[in-house]
Amino acid sequence: MKELSKVRHFVYNCRKCGLCGNKVSAKVPYVCPVREHTEGFEHFYAKGKITIAQGLFEGQIAPSPELTEIIYSCSLCGNCLTQCGIIDQDSGLPLTDPPQIIEAMRADLLREHPEWIAPAYHAMITSTSQYDNPWGLPRVTKERWAKGLSVRTIQEEPSEILLFTGCTIPSNPALIPRVQKAVAILNKANVDFAILGKDEPCCGSVQRRVGAIDLAQEMREKNISMFNNLGISTIVTLCAGCYHTLKVDYQKAEPPLKPKVYHLVDFLSQLITQQKLIFTHTQNLKVAYHDPCHLGRHSGIFDPPRDILNALPGITLVERRATRENTICCGAGGGMRLFANGTLAEKIGKASLEDAMATGAQAVVTACPFCEINLTSAAGQMNHPMPVYDIIDLMTKGLRLEE
Repeated sequence: MKELSKVRHFVYNCRKCGLCGNKVSAKVPYVCPVREHTEGFEHFYAKGKITIAQGLFEGQIAPSPELTEIIYSCSLCGNCLTQCGIIDQDSGLPLTDPPQIIEAMRADLLREHPEWIAPAYHAMITSTSQYDNPWGLPRVTKERWAKGLSVRTIQEEPSEILLFTGCTIPSNPALIPRVQKAVAILNKANVDFAILGKDEPCCGSVQRRVGAIDLAQEMREKNISMFNNLGISTIVTLCAGCYHTLKVDYQKAEPPLKPKVYHLVDFLSQLITQQKLIFTHTQNLKVAYHDPCHLGRHSGIFDPPRDILNALPGITLVERRATRENTICCGAGGGMRLFANGTLAEKIGKASLEDAMATGAQAVVTACPFCEINLTSAAGQMNHPMPVYDIIDLMTKGLRLEE
């Protein structure tokens, strides 16, 4: 258990109090979405998984296919970490970190017992090695969306700002309009930027989350070297997972990533404040904002998307019970769209939408392709489907860029 040994202190710092499964308050209807939407046994939430980790250390539990399935039944949303709250008083850092423990167990299981890992995860890892993206599509997919648009590659002409599209949006026909609209918004604000096109690499986020830690580290080292030598000062990402990986994982590495990293909502919020984007169209819509885990809880970006929504004429923003750092995961994180054919992820997503409906919201807005995919899929299971938008959609309408 090589990787688990690195986070041994987190395992033994856990007090086994069970708040990660049982804490309930006015703002926290439940902590663990996986436990809430399964049979509820202890191994479905953090305390049980940490107990399993301790059992592995002490030889009381042996690795098995059944245990492997348990370890992969987690969205790595981090709400358990937020609600736990045991903090080192000197450093201010958490004394235990369930997502890191689970990632470590996945890495060890994938390395030592690959035959127990579901084929869908292996397919994603193999695709990364063959195509430099997890979805099995050729590299040119990263630039097809730009055909006919006013956007250049950084290879053609240097730029200070790089728009990093990520793998998921260009690979999904339903999501491609998001990056096209983002380009239109940036052009509207006269932002000088470029893309990497077919040369844009995968950031390695999903690979790391499902246990392919060696592959993710290899990708990170290669990508940091490439980014640091591009002559750019800023990277703007469209994907919450890409943002967290570049902003947190890459900038903690040695050597670290040098360019500043922004998620698009943070970048656009600043452009609105600078009055480089002025909304002229009223939409008359009540919306609830869904905080993506990688953007909100894991990275602390809560206000910029709300500032954008509050700046849009006619948009009324309402908050769900569980919001901001307490938000309930959409269900798609940590490879959960691949777990059990995505059925558990959809259950979690449906509950998230129902919570939004309870506020009187007419639609849910998010800023993450994984959230959008899973919430849209979950909406299809409802008697009265709730519309799911990316915040880029509403901005495009507010700027009259679709007319």
